[in-house]
Amino acid sequence: MKSNSLSRGKLSIGLPVYNGEKFLHKCLDSLLEQSFENFEIIISDNASTDNTQNICQEYSEKDSRIHYIRQEKNIGLLPNFNFVLNQSKTEFFMWMGVDDYVLPDYVKKNMDILTSNSNVVGSVSKIKPYNFSNSTSNQIDSKFIDFTKKLRMRFKKLDAFSISGNYDQKVRNYLTGSTCQVIYGIFRTDKLQKSIIPSLFVGLDWAEILNVLKFGDIHVINEVLMYEFEGGRSSGGILHISKTYNPNAFSVIFPWFPFTNACMKILGFKLFVKNLDYFIKLNFEGFVSQMIDLTRLSCQKFKK
Repeated sequence: MKSNSLSRGKLSIGLPVYNGEKFLHKCLDSLLEQSFENFEIIISDNASTDNTQNICQEYSEKDSRIHYIRQEKNIGLLPNFNFVLNQSKTEFFMWMGVDDYVLPDYVKKNMDILTSNSNVVGSVSKIKPYNFSNSTSNQIDSKFIDFTKKLRMRFKKLDAFSISGNYDQKVRNYLTGSTCQVIYGIFRTDKLQKSIIPSLFVGLDWAEILNVLKFGDIHVINEVLMYEFEGGRSSGGILHISKTYNPNAFSVIFPWFPFTNACMKILGFKLFVKNLDYFIKLNFEGFVSQMIDLTRLSCQKFKK
């Protein structure tokens, strides 16, 4: 594992990447154009096989705030995300998806919220998708297309609102109305590090945010300052994600069961039961979505 020397700022931006040559320029340029400049970028290259290494080295040579680390071998998705977090020694931290980009005031406006409100442990802006894929490989040629689109948007909401109040209220509001995209906000580093869950499953980021909310509130800026690439790893639907994260058959059929099980431990029995209606609905919708996807794939194979 190779790295250049570190010079710390007030904020660490963790950028885990694997074969990201297609997006790196846009992502890094958007970070370097931020109006708030007191930050470092920690890139962990997960043994990429494309031109990622050359691009990262080029940027790190141009700007001393960029610290490039190349893993000698692929350590996996979750360990790479946690690696950049553990490298942070600053007060604040944010993850950045290599296929996402932010507008010039994203960092400044979120940092203003965090530095002026001690009760706020995380801040994020509204997020908007870009470059929706029109590839026929992800389309469902059946009468179920509208239903599955609705289900997938249920799992991948890009909207959010601020979450405050007592913990019971925050849990309910987050589960029923906010979004997993909160994870790409800016957080107080020590609180985020205490909230990490070491296992990978569908909804892991939701579960980690439930941990973060134990330490304070999350603010959402009512303005789109971040853009998420819709053709990223989640674009293949819940079936693709669950097969990747949960290789056993039960978790593929019931993709939200590991998340539900984690929430039982995070929330405790009493609070979990208070939100039981949500978890029943979530697991039912997940099961139906999987069955539709499996049926679609079977039909595609039959046609061939």
